[in-house]
Amino acid sequence: MISIQEKMLVAENCAEYKPKVYTFNANRSAISQGCNTCVNYINDKCNKELFEQIEEKIRIN
Repeated sequence: MISIQEKMLVAENCAEYKPKVYTFNANRSAISQGCNTCVNYINDKCNKELFEQIEEKIRIN
């Protein structure tokens, strides 16, 4: 199971992150919830298949 912290880090580093709900606050505060708030994250999986790539880059750094 992927932790909330991992999802938060991946979302913060994802160029394709798009929030499910638009908020007036432009600071991407929805990212605090990680991938779960992204339109591309469905059924606990990134449909753009970016999660693993981004997670690997984070682990290398």
